[in-house]
Amino acid sequence: MAAIHKISALAMLALFPKLIFPQEAQPDPRWIVTPNLNDLDGTNLPPSSTALVKSLSDAAEYVQRWKVPGDAEDWMIRRREVERAFRHEIGLENLPPRTPLNGRTTGSHDFGDYVLENVIFESRPGFPVTANLYRPKDSSRKRAAVLCPIGHELDAGKAGGEIQARCIKLAKLGFVVLVYDAIGQGERMVSGNIHHEAGYALLPLGETIAGWMVWDSMRAIDYLQSLPDVDPERIGVTGNSGGGLNTLFTAALDHRVRASAVAGYTFEFSNWLKYAGAHCTCTQLPGLFRSMEWFEIAGLIAPRPLLMLQGDHDDIFPISGARRSAARTEAIYALLQRPWEARFDEVPQQPHSYGRPYRERMYGWMALHLQGIGNGDPIPEGDVAPLSQNDPRLRCDPAGAVVSRAPTVLSLARARALDTIARRPTPPTDDDLKRIKEWARDLAAPPESKPHLLKSEIDGKIAIPGGRLEKLFYVSEDGEYIPALLWLPAHTAGKTVVIADGRGKAAVAVSGLVEPLLAAGITVFSPDLRGRGETLGKVGTWQNNNFRLTGNQILFGRPLAGRRAFDLIRGIDYLQIRPDVSMRGLTVAGIGGDGLSALLAAAADDRIRNVAVADFGHSFVSLMKAMASRDHEDMVLHWNSAERLGTIQASDYSVDLGSVVPYSVASADIPELVLSIAPRNVLYCQAPDHDDAAAASRLRFQRLMHDTGARAASIRYESQRKLDATLLLGWLRGK
Repeated sequence: MAAIHKISALAMLALFPKLIFPQEAQPDPRWIVTPNLNDLDGTNLPPSSTALVKSLSDAAEYVQRWKVPGDAEDWMIRRREVERAFRHEIGLENLPPRTPLNGRTTGSHDFGDYVLENVIFESRPGFPVTANLYRPKDSSRKRAAVLCPIGHELDAGKAGGEIQARCIKLAKLGFVVLVYDAIGQGERMVSGNIHHEAGYALLPLGETIAGWMVWDSMRAIDYLQSLPDVDPERIGVTGNSGGGLNTLFTAALDHRVRASAVAGYTFEFSNWLKYAGAHCTCTQLPGLFRSMEWFEIAGLIAPRPLLMLQGDHDDIFPISGARRSAARTEAIYALLQRPWEARFDEVPQQPHSYGRPYRERMYGWMALHLQGIGNGDPIPEGDVAPLSQNDPRLRCDPAGAVVSRAPTVLSLARARALDTIARRPTPPTDDDLKRIKEWARDLAAPPESKPHLLKSEIDGKIAIPGGRLEKLFYVSEDGEYIPALLWLPAHTAGKTVVIADGRGKAAVAVSGLVEPLLAAGITVFSPDLRGRGETLGKVGTWQNNNFRLTGNQILFGRPLAGRRAFDLIRGIDYLQIRPDVSMRGLTVAGIGGDGLSALLAAAADDRIRNVAVADFGHSFVSLMKAMASRDHEDMVLHWNSAERLGTIQASDYSVDLGSVVPYSVASADIPELVLSIAPRNVLYCQAPDHDDAAAASRLRFQRLMHDTGARAASIRYESQRKLDATLLLGWLRGK
C-alpha cells in the first residue's frame, strides 16, 4: 500500500518537505546522554537500540509461534479461535445493522459491449458510498459478479486506470462488476474520512478503519445481490494492496464470497515487521500480532477458492515472506483435502501494482470458479480503453453535494464516543474507579511478573549553578534504553519532581521549569520515554519513526501510552535506589503527549503522590481530530502527513497518536482517570481543547471535578493556564 502512497501524495511531499514540515534544529549536545548509541552495545541492549527496533523485534519474535496444525481437526479448533480473535480485533465482533441501502443510479453510459452506471448506496445510515457498476449489455440472465475494492488511489479513487481496466475486461467476460471509492479516497475524500484521522478516531471505540472498509464491502455485496441480473451465489472479490487487504478480510469474514484474488497483499507478519516500512492506519488491528499470523487469516477463507498474486519485485511486502505465508496457506487447504482451491502465483519482474500480468491471472481464476469456464489459466486482456481519470462519466456525485453533506467517519466516531461517555454513572462509583485503576495497571504492566535488571549507568556529572547535572540511562525492559537528565540541588528540600515531555527531555531542559525548582532545593528528573528524544529515531530531517512505533504497539497489543507509563515507573524505580534522592511526596508532571502516560503511571503506582498534567485534552474524544487542510489539493498533499510524524496536525492543536489507546472509551475517560488518582494531588492545566467541538467534554470534566466532593478537593483545575515555574511551585507548596 505504501507504494501507492509514494506515487501520489508522497511524491509531492518529497518535492516540498521544507514547505510542509518545518526543519528541526540540530539536537543540542548539552542534553544528549550518549551521542553514539552503538557505544552501548552490550548485554541486554542491541546496538542502536531505538524504541522502534525493540518494538519490531519483540513482535516479530512473538508471531513466529503460530504454525500450521497437524491435521484438519486441529485446524478446525484453531480456526474458531482465529475467527473469534480476528472479528474482535477488526471491530466486527458484532456486525452493524443492515440498514436500507437507499441505492440510486445517478448516471448511465453505453460503451457498446458494456454499460457503465454511476451508483450511490449507503453502507450506514446517511453514509454514502460512491460506486461504478460495469454491466454486460445483455441483462437477460443471471450473471456472476465481482466486487473490486481499491487500494490507496487517493485522489483518483475508483477512476484509476488499472482499476478501470480490470472492471472493463471483467464486464466483457460476462461479469457484473462493482467498484467503489474507499473511505477517504476519490469522491469520498473529505476531511474526517482520511484513514489516519478516521482510523485513530475509531480505535478508542474498539473499531478500526479496516473494519469500516470491510463493512462497506459487505454492503456492496448486499447491493450486488439486490440486482436482478446477479446470481447471489456467484460473487467474487479482488483487489490490490489496500484493496488486497479489503479482499482478504472480506472473504475471511463473509462466506457469500465464493472466490477471491488477493494481489499485492500476501506476506508474513514476522518478515513484514522486520523488513517493511510504515504502513497505513488501515493495517493497524489492535492485538493482531498476539493472535495469529497472516496465513491463518487466509485460512479462514478455506476451502473457498483463493488466488494469491505477488510480484517478485514488490518492495512493500517482501517476496520471501509471501512465499512462506502462501505455502502455509496452501498447507491448510491441503489439510481440508482441497489443495487445488488455493494458488500462489509469483509474478516475475513485477512491482507492487495490479498491472496486466496480475489481471490476466485473475481473469482466468474468476472465470473458472464463478463461471465454470476454462482451467484457471490466464486470460489475455486484449484491448481495453480506460477513460481519462478526470472523465465526468466516472463520477457519481459531480457537484459533491451528497458526500460533502454526509457525516464522516470522524464525526460519527466522536458522536458515538460522546454518547458512550455521557451514559456513564455520574459521579463514578468506588467500584468504577477501582476498575479504572486496574485498567491503568494493565496498560503500564511490566513485560514479565518478575523484575528486570535496571542496568543503570551515569555517563557524566556536570557542575551547574545551584547544584549538579547528571546524564544517565537505565534499561526499562530488555532492549529498551531510557536516557535521562537528573538535576540535583546543592541544598535539598527533600522533594523530587519527575517531568516527562512529549518533545523529550531536551525540551524540559530549556522550559524554564528546572532552574526555579533547583533553586527551591527540588530534585528534577527528566527521562526520554520510548519514542522520545534520543530514542525516537529520525528518517531524514523532517520525518521520524513515531507513527510506525505507535502502529506496531497497537498491533502488538501494547499501546504506546501504557509502555511510556511503564518507562516512567521504571524511572521511579531508579530514583528509589538513589540515596541522594528523596521519594517523599514524589511528583510526576506529564506535558503534551506524555500527559496521559503520567496519569496512567500515577493511577498504577501509589508512590506517585502528586501528578501534574499540561497541554493534554479533557477527554479521549479530544484526540479525535481532523488534519488541517486549506482545500482539496492540500488534503491530497497532506494525506500521509500523520504517517511521517506520528501526529495529526489539526487547525487548533496537534494530536500525538501515541496517546490513542484502543478500547479506551469503553474503559474510562480522562476525568475518571484523574479521579481514580485522588485523593492524591492533581494539577490539570493548559488544556488545548477549548473550541466549540470540545465543549461537551470540557463541561463534563468541570462538572465531575465539582460534583465529586471530597475526592475532587485535591484536584486543581487550571485549564487555560500555562504550566510555568510559578504555577508548579505554588501548587507544590499548597497555594
